[in-house]
Amino acid sequence: MQTPARCCQVALFVPNLIGYLRLVLLAAAVCTGVSAPQLTYCLFLVNLLLDGLDGIAARRLNQCSSFGAFLDVFVDNLTRGTLWVWSTPAPFGILPVILETTVFTCTHRGGGAAWKTGCFSQAPRWVQSIMADGFKTPSGALAVVGLMGLPLWLWACRYMPGSLYASPFFGVLVIVGRLVCASVEVWVLCAHISGLLQQDKLDCDKSVGTQTTKQT
Repeated sequence: MQTPARCCQVALFVPNLIGYLRLVLLAAAVCTGVSAPQLTYCLFLVNLLLDGLDGIAARRLNQCSSFGAFLDVFVDNLTRGTLWVWSTPAPFGILPVILETTVFTCTHRGGGAAWKTGCFSQAPRWVQSIMADGFKTPSGALAVVGLMGLPLWLWACRYMPGSLYASPFFGVLVIVGRLVCASVEVWVLCAHISGLLQQDKLDCDKSVGTQTTKQT
């Protein structure tokens, strides 16, 4: 069991400090809102770009932690969820949030801090090609751009129409990337549900076997 001092030390790891900074940027973006759309866009953009920096810091400084992995994805989902709900008419904006939160639950239940590898060791080749080396493949990079970029592009289309940020060319890129990402998310959900059903079957068979042994 970790001591309070060790827990405090983990909480102050550089990658986690970046996570806290991203929360501050998110709060600032919500406060500035549509009254200063360019500033709000920049705050969201910096927030999303910092998502790549915390992972690099964790590996370079040897400061990977379960709390850090949770905080990273939590801030990601919170930021994207805010953008989805803000930029998309109800009730459609909540649907991506539900999907991403459910997948977050599945991956962290199955893989914890090492979810990028722990949940995909038995995945089909096309899924592994997207997830390989922490998304450092063409298909993986496209998926990340779509995951992070689509809600931001939709926000720009709604509150900054006609601007460079709402470019239709960028829109095509992020839509394709988000569909690639969605294909992996659907696989994760199906694999998780299949695993639960298989475990239930094993537990049921074990229970029946135990009862049979007692009766004999």
